[in-house]
Amino acid sequence: MILDQNVELISFSKDNTKVDFLPTGDIFQFLSEDILINQFLGNTITGSANNIYLRVYEEEGIEVFPLLGIKSSSEFRYNNDKAVWSGECKGINYEVVFKLVNESIWFWNIDLKGSNKKVDILYAQDISVANKGGTITNELYMSQYLDHKVIEGVNGFVVSSRQNQSQGNKFPYLQQGSTNTKIIGYSTDGMQFFGKKYKLTDEPELLDKNLPNVNYQYELSYTALQTETFMLDNKSNVTFYGVFKANHELAVTDIEFSDEVNLALKSLNNSTEEDKLIRSEDIKIKDEFAGDVLTSSTLTKEEIDRYFPNRMMEEVHHGKLVSFFTNDHRHIILQEKEIETERPHGHIITTGIDEMRVSSGLITSTNYMFGVFNAQVVCGNTSLNKLMSTTRGLLNILKNSGQRIYVKYENKFRILTMPAAYELGVNHSKWFYKLENDMIIIESYAARDKADIILTVKSENNKEYEFLITNQLVMGSNEFEQPCKVIRVDNKIVISPEEDTFLYSNCPEIHYNMNVLEAKFEVGNDSIFYEDGKARNGTLLTIKTDNTSNFKIVIQGCMDNSRDEVLECYDIEIEKKKFEELYTRLTCGFNLSIEKENSEYNIDKINEIFWWYTHNALTHYAVPHGLEQPGGAAWGTRDVCQGPLEYFMATQHFELSRNIIEEIFRHQFKETGEWPQWFMFDNYNMQQDDSHGDVVFWPLKVIGDYIKATGDISILEEEVEYRHFPHGEISEKETILEHVKKAIMSIKGRFLYDTALISYAGGDWDDTLQPANKELKEKLVSSWTMALAYQSIKQLSEVLIDKEENYSNELMEMANRIKDDFNSLLIKDGVIAGFAYCEDSEKIEYMLHPDDNKTGINYRLLPMTRSIISELVSEEQAKKNIALIEQHLMCPDGVRLMNNPATYKGGVIEFFQRAEQASNVGREIGLQYVHAHIRFIESMAKFGRAEDAWKGIFTINPINIKDEVKNAEIRQSNTYFSSSDGCFNNRYEFQENFSKLRSGDVKVKAGWRIYSSGPGIYLNQIVSNVLGLRFTAEDVIIDPIIPTDLDGLNFSYKIGDKKAIFIYEVKGNNEIQEVLINGIKVETSSLENLYRESGVKINRNKVNNLLTKDENIIRIKLV
Repeated sequence: MILDQNVELISFSKDNTKVDFLPTGDIFQFLSEDILINQFLGNTITGSANNIYLRVYEEEGIEVFPLLGIKSSSEFRYNNDKAVWSGECKGINYEVVFKLVNESIWFWNIDLKGSNKKVDILYAQDISVANKGGTITNELYMSQYLDHKVIEGVNGFVVSSRQNQSQGNKFPYLQQGSTNTKIIGYSTDGMQFFGKKYKLTDEPELLDKNLPNVNYQYELSYTALQTETFMLDNKSNVTFYGVFKANHELAVTDIEFSDEVNLALKSLNNSTEEDKLIRSEDIKIKDEFAGDVLTSSTLTKEEIDRYFPNRMMEEVHHGKLVSFFTNDHRHIILQEKEIETERPHGHIITTGIDEMRVSSGLITSTNYMFGVFNAQVVCGNTSLNKLMSTTRGLLNILKNSGQRIYVKYENKFRILTMPAAYELGVNHSKWFYKLENDMIIIESYAARDKADIILTVKSENNKEYEFLITNQLVMGSNEFEQPCKVIRVDNKIVISPEEDTFLYSNCPEIHYNMNVLEAKFEVGNDSIFYEDGKARNGTLLTIKTDNTSNFKIVIQGCMDNSRDEVLECYDIEIEKKKFEELYTRLTCGFNLSIEKENSEYNIDKINEIFWWYTHNALTHYAVPHGLEQPGGAAWGTRDVCQGPLEYFMATQHFELSRNIIEEIFRHQFKETGEWPQWFMFDNYNMQQDDSHGDVVFWPLKVIGDYIKATGDISILEEEVEYRHFPHGEISEKETILEHVKKAIMSIKGRFLYDTALISYAGGDWDDTLQPANKELKEKLVSSWTMALAYQSIKQLSEVLIDKEENYSNELMEMANRIKDDFNSLLIKDGVIAGFAYCEDSEKIEYMLHPDDNKTGINYRLLPMTRSIISELVSEEQAKKNIALIEQHLMCPDGVRLMNNPATYKGGVIEFFQRAEQASNVGREIGLQYVHAHIRFIESMAKFGRAEDAWKGIFTINPINIKDEVKNAEIRQSNTYFSSSDGCFNNRYEFQENFSKLRSGDVKVKAGWRIYSSGPGIYLNQIVSNVLGLRFTAEDVIIDPIIPTDLDGLNFSYKIGDKKAIFIYEVKGNNEIQEVLINGIKVETSSLENLYRESGVKINRNKVNNLLTKDENIIRIKLV
């Protein structure tokens, strides 16, 4: 069988614009050249996200009737010129006509006929207004840059939406309104229209309510318009229109193009009768598939006690238990929590990593609580090798993505959506569906040692059901792109790419096996859903079982034919145990405990999040992608040098760390000495051809970190390839030392004038502050990049002193020049400027500084913290930095990047891309980017502020976060959230009410999850800088920052292969008085720290000689 990835369409075209309808009358896609105007691709089973609703007002309430597509009872007809839906409901005859008049304008004309009926119309349309490839890759991201401007005109509200992020040097624009009926209500995001409870009810929340008239700029751009109510006596007409423009350079300020709309409407009214209408095929879903979604009843307290007796860290919301953890690191979410969260609970499971070398050929799968049991199933490259599609949106609107399960219940096949409970372990997910007299339990888990994902379904009471499993296949990047072959061999279904596809050209032997076990089954396509038995969706593979109480599907990922494809007899408990052993090794047996009961610090939260952030960090490293960010597959050069390497060096995985560093150096451009912003680390030769100005320093920093920690100077003699600029072809090899020297030369080439100030180039860490023009790239200086440069180059000099003394001295001179110019040129009136604009060698203009009268921003966090971490500034200046952070940047949910947001003027940029373009208040735009908060923790540890460091750790721990952050909204408790976002509807509210973030008078919610270097950095701070355990070639360093409230804290961790328990006796300000190992006082020497009495170092050989017991006690006395 070939799944051709095609779909039957009815199309209307005018010049560059094309509208594709499915035979059901649902919109599939709305395209103008490569710009996708709608957001979700419709399907013939669940329809499309848009619709037009007729609402009839009766004494007993409002009745709502969809008029378009499979969800309606309309007859669908069309000809070459228009599409028509007609029918009758509640005694009202209706006809809806869609007509594309020209490439820019279309109309939805609704004729109603009835008597004595009070009605109104809801128009609802999902919108993207962005490049189709970008939208399909991540529709949430595209929505973050789509600005909605709502203006009241002659016929009420009009919504104009401008895509602020350039799409091929253009800014597409969409306007929607009515030509003849007053629009009295609107909403702009699907989260408003559908509501969080849609995941349970399958009914849009606003269908029978007035629209809120609020411009909510979130991540599901969706225009809804509500007409005024009117009495239907005989005939009435309502007409909606759409205007699309390929480019709208300026911000939207008015209702535009009215003359064009009127002219088009006039031509529409004057048009003569076109060709005879053709009735579309009458597509009927079989009656056995016409049931409602199947949701679970909630669990009683007794049932919760029975299934989950050993609970800890229970979360209570509005008086109800909504989630908790167990003592074996499982996290359970109850239905009551899922319906309260905007971001659905989800999980990524992955085969266990190689602990020595960079892993390849791992299989990973994403699943969601609301009934997505596997999605984005992929072996190898997480963007290009997908077996199954990615889940779209946040609310489970279109239910055909990934892998879904229908169960025949009460004579209907009903798709399983919301369970009673959702259990997560690092390698598994488990759904509990409580039905009448039964519990269906579904598990999806990853094997430890092979690239296999296993799905099990069982009836707890051994009741037999028929099941239908749908799988939307991709075999490449995205659905509807590349055909694939499906062959059944006994119980095995083999899926592989067709020979003329992109995937086949790069991975000719890649294939996936789906082994269906313990049940008889039939393999088919979507034809099973329709009365006429005709296949219509070229992406769906269906598996229908006979009556059974349980079955299993094992998905095997095979990168090539060398894989052993013998099917394992998997047992989930055995695989869980293997992962527990893996994680115990990876975390070095990390555990904190304390006998004191009244400590203000709940250290169980740290133990639990250490386990889960290890999972998150491994996902970011080994299979790069996240829940909101399904596209990944590459290492960001900056990112891999932080999260993965900081984690693996803190946990003493030095061989793996070296292997990662070698891979990083293999991607340096020979011609420039710079690194790409990102690169793929598999058999796809892809990497970006440019980078931000700080990127070149990160490989230099980590090579220094590694040599300092291990003494392994031999890495510098390792010969690795370069890549040719700009396309990344593999070039000749040189030693890593020569790579380092080439990078240093590129940095020197960026010095401005006769200074050691380094040009900004493509930007720095904050992706939202990318320069708006070439002049800023060349003449702007980032003080944060300068601090990073000093830290990296100074450390390089120190580790090279015995290898190349002359070159080491040259580097130290370079570092000192950077230090001198930083302190003399970038600090004014005691404040480090975020940026300096150097017009020439004599004139410096300070930006993001109190002297800045252009941007409205006076203080920037990053240089304040990095200059402390790198010991670049004096103790006096460091104190000023901290005081400024406390005064201007500290908020209840953490520190913010700047004291004010960048000014938003409808998305048109003046200084910085993204910061001035994004319409959504999220990610870096919301200014509490958690990564930066973690670096604040590091700076507090460096300076010796124990309470601040520990408070910072708990502020961003998601477990029962309201304990620490009173204004926090609930969020998934076992995943890293990359930002804490103020609950503002849009950028204008954000600008006007920014001060409420400091006072805590506005709620804050979680941003995107998992895909970040943050989890690895966070765990490194806990081990290396807060608990203070670090390593050098010769020494073990003990340099803790512990509040007196944690006197008696025990820290279990392995040193090499020896188990140790560190006991901190804290009586004062963290100056170490003595260290005893197994009762023996050891000789120590002091560390150097510019800002405080620091920790000590102990000869590593002496430590190893004293670690003679199965459980070694290291007692640290702090005074």
